[in-house]
Amino acid sequence: MSNVKEEKAKVLKIKEILGNKLSIPSYQRPYKWTIKHVQQLLDDLLTHFRNQQQVYRIGTVVIHKYNKENDEKLDIVDGQQRLITLSLLLYYLNNRNSSNNPSKLNIYLLDESITHTVSKNNIIDNYNFIKNYSLPYEDTFETYLLEICEMVYVQLDDLDEAFQFFDSQNSRGKPLESYDLLKAYHLREMNDKPKEIIHNCVERWEKSALSQEINNLDKIINYILFRLRRWHYQESGEVFTSDELETFKGVSESATYPYLSPLFATKVVEKLAQQNPMFYHPRFVKTNFQTIQTLINGEQFFDYVQHYVEIYEKLFKEEIGLVDKVKKINGKDIGKGINTFLNNQDYCYRVGDKYLKNLFECIVSFYFDKFGEVYLDEFVNKAFLWVYRIRFEYQRITFKTIEDEAHSKNGLFNHIEKSSTPIQVLRYTSAIREDKFSNIDKKIKEVFGVENE
Repeated sequence: MSNVKEEKAKVLKIKEILGNKLSIPSYQRPYKWTIKHVQQLLDDLLTHFRNQQQVYRIGTVVIHKYNKENDEKLDIVDGQQRLITLSLLLYYLNNRNSSNNPSKLNIYLLDESITHTVSKNNIIDNYNFIKNYSLPYEDTFETYLLEICEMVYVQLDDLDEAFQFFDSQNSRGKPLESYDLLKAYHLREMNDKPKEIIHNCVERWEKSALSQEINNLDKIINYILFRLRRWHYQESGEVFTSDELETFKGVSESATYPYLSPLFATKVVEKLAQQNPMFYHPRFVKTNFQTIQTLINGEQFFDYVQHYVEIYEKLFKEEIGLVDKVKKINGKDIGKGINTFLNNQDYCYRVGDKYLKNLFECIVSFYFDKFGEVYLDEFVNKAFLWVYRIRFEYQRITFKTIEDEAHSKNGLFNHIEKSSTPIQVLRYTSAIREDKFSNIDKKIKEVFGVENE
């Protein structure tokens, strides 16, 4: 933590924090704590309470302070899960204990409107658990919670700084926090939109963020969109962090630059086609995005991400995806669809093989983005051969190995970019330059016509 941020951090009692008019901003993720998290917190609280009311520090809360319509707002950036849980606990204690309890506190956070289904369900379940938990009946426990327990309180006036602080405090090697900042940025661009549109964007985003399916946000943003956009500009796409947010920042809807006219025109035609489907070709009913296009901030950004969430499933879902319809490579029968095959081959769990599979997914997505299903089966074959020849050429495959291929002027990515028809793409040829590595799936060797040792 920098000295500047240290100066803005202070230790406050729970009463001092929850007594503020805290609010949950629209970019926040749902309240995801379950009973096991609540139980752990209650167990810790009681342990410290029974140990001569020992001071218990309950984590860190990060607050973004700003003025909206002459009204001061204190938005929770980090600490939402603990603060809501503590609010539920205090609400129960307030109502259970005497109304004359001097410790009774007006908890403003409980006045917040909760719209997400996940949040609503967890609040109900956790509150019922709290009610049935063996809590001390004496008022001293509530007093202990309010006046002895504490949190590190960080209040920042700049939202980007608040999220950067949050990112630095919570980094665990997987930059999911960047999604929250990205979501916040584009929601701020929607201040003039109706609430139902904003709510729809948030709901779709969170559904993908929480999804356990193959096409969750972690997959789509980190490993497909981020890499394709960075590779297009010959830049590194290894990890998406808050330092690379510019990759997904575009231009405002109010911009009048001539080059944006086709993008805005497409959106207008889409709306007209939806209102008058009989007068328009079906292709105009839904926007077709391009991965590397200029992004329009706000609603269209959320539409852009959702588009590729759906595309990824359409291409790569096992058994029913378009890639799994291809069951022969280079004329050799592999017994199953290509995607299923790659997920179950002998060496699919090595780091290098994961990189190769991601390169394969990116190149297929890039082709589909431009040409759709036209000659897709043939291209999937070509993409497989281009990608997996790398396995023969290198004993150790690093991310740089992959990125060098993506950046190559003679590579398949560049060839697709320069091509205006699928036929031109299919003219591309690749071959194993030098066979250096033999520890390869037998079926892949067979596909390439390499003799097994």
